[in-house]
Amino acid sequence: MLETHEFKGLWSLPSPDAESLPGTLTVDRGKADLELIGDFGHELLSATSREKAFSLDPADQLRVLGSSTDGKDITLEQVSSRNYLVSIPGFPVAHYTARTILVGKHFSEGDPIAFDEISICASDLNAWAGVSGFKLHHDFEKLKRSELLGFAGVGADYKAPNDIEIQLARGERAFIRYGAKHQGVVPGTDHVSITQTADIHFRFAKPASLIQVFARVSEIRNFLSLAVGHPVSVLAVAGYQDDYVDSIGSRRAIQLLWQVPHNPEPSERPRDFREMLFSLPEASPDISSVMKKWLARQSRLRPVFNLFFGVLYHPDLPLEVRFLTFAQALETYDHRRRPRAGTIHLSRRIGDVLSMCRTVSRRIVGPHEADLDAFIKGLVDSRNYYTHYDPKLDGKAAEGVSLYLLTLQLRAIIEMSLLRELGFPARSINAILERGQRFEEIEHFKATVAREEIIAGHRSG
Repeated sequence: MLETHEFKGLWSLPSPDAESLPGTLTVDRGKADLELIGDFGHELLSATSREKAFSLDPADQLRVLGSSTDGKDITLEQVSSRNYLVSIPGFPVAHYTARTILVGKHFSEGDPIAFDEISICASDLNAWAGVSGFKLHHDFEKLKRSELLGFAGVGADYKAPNDIEIQLARGERAFIRYGAKHQGVVPGTDHVSITQTADIHFRFAKPASLIQVFARVSEIRNFLSLAVGHPVSVLAVAGYQDDYVDSIGSRRAIQLLWQVPHNPEPSERPRDFREMLFSLPEASPDISSVMKKWLARQSRLRPVFNLFFGVLYHPDLPLEVRFLTFAQALETYDHRRRPRAGTIHLSRRIGDVLSMCRTVSRRIVGPHEADLDAFIKGLVDSRNYYTHYDPKLDGKAAEGVSLYLLTLQLRAIIEMSLLRELGFPARSINAILERGQRFEEIEHFKATVAREEIIAGHRSG
């Protein structure tokens, strides 16, 4: 998804008698640009017995097929004209873009695009799963005429780990499958590189449309980002159809390319599991139970996910916007978890959410009732001020470091709530946020706020 792909070849509409045109398809981070010598025709605007009027720009197309010079079959879906240039003398050049690019199969006119299974390659998946297929050894032997040991060799054996099965509901299943990329594994080499790869596969109960595939990829990316504690990048997605196989009966992978919103470059180093909220082995009581709950809550909690991950994937948002979005996510969460409760004031909603996991909540807002009251009042006043900028709330709303502290606390409360939704017990959540240094960071900024208040008090005195 993050790489740039270029396909030179011939391109045509999917009808049997369509003319093929030479051109180049460039896909950069999922954004397609098909440059053609010629075009696929213009839209008919009006027609009389004497003349016809066509659009100046080429017409949009539902589907375009391509055959690249290196033998790849390509389908472009939902194709739009984006630029048209006619040079005299010369040849007309048309540019098209597409919502989705499918590399590996031609889908004929009217043929629905649906997949029985997809695989997702995502950053941090290897580290999150916590499984390695490497066995390492260092060899030493006695040096001649000495009792000392000297280095004799080093070796690494790799065998792909077994699939990690994830049982889901409603006839679906998932599994993590391992493989490897390697370089230098040839006779006479002086350098060998082997990298374990991991893809998470999802098998649908019935063939899934592209819209359903996009939704599932987004759901899994959000899940992994919550677990890892940082935005996860979608690196590659492939689709499989049970009846689309090669000469030996193996299913052919169809590469899917599209613009994944806010898809960052992956971290330059593998993340340590201690940086994560939870790794796969820590999923409680097991990964199947956690994943089932996550998928089951997509419809009910989608607005909460949109708000929370919208902030997570936009680290450059202004602090006030991050705070307001987290506050809205928390309020929306309480409303969604008990929609029949009617109109409830924000202060009560916050208190009710915090009461779901009192041990953790006390570490987030403070151990005493006065701490809870101060936190709720500061949150409500700040939310109301930054929503309406009411002059009556001047001086009551948090700002600067105090607002940053409130935002940190809100994030921790939302993470606590989502972990509870996934079935994690309070003891596990407390340990998770402890290891993720959420409490430590909150205490650090509480101390900073306290120092600022003391300094401000001395100045005013």
